Amino acid sequence: METAPLIVTAVDHPSLSGALDRFLDELRIERPCVGRGPSTGWTPYPVLIEQLGAPRTMRLGAIAAGRLVAVAAVDNEGAVALAVSKQYRRRGIANSLMDVVAERAAAIGYPPLHRYTAPRVRLAG
Repeated sequence: METAPLIVTAVDHPSLSGALDRFLDELRIERPCVGRGPSTGWTPYPVLIEQLGAPRTMRLGAIAAGRLVAVAAVDNEGAVALAVSKQYRRRGIANSLMDVVAERAAAIGYPPLHRYTAPRVRLAG
């Protein structure tokens, strides 16, 4: 499956007015996955959605096909919260977005980045 070219931009840019709210609403109504595999039963935790929606020093989004499909938010301690729209997962978008986030964070002097995890999150591996 081909991945649409990504554009990474500040989520708070005026051209994205309302896009973040729509993205977060999609995450809120998402149903858990069924079947086998690493995504089984996964649904975004409300606290993750809250972290993505909270004002941050740096919040970036990935745009594909004219739509906000992923958001990463970094706090002042370097914790990164990230989510990808359900229909765009498993295409490498999160990795691509994290590459840009890490590059920009380093350029402006953020502390080392680490993954924000909600309580009871089961990490793969």
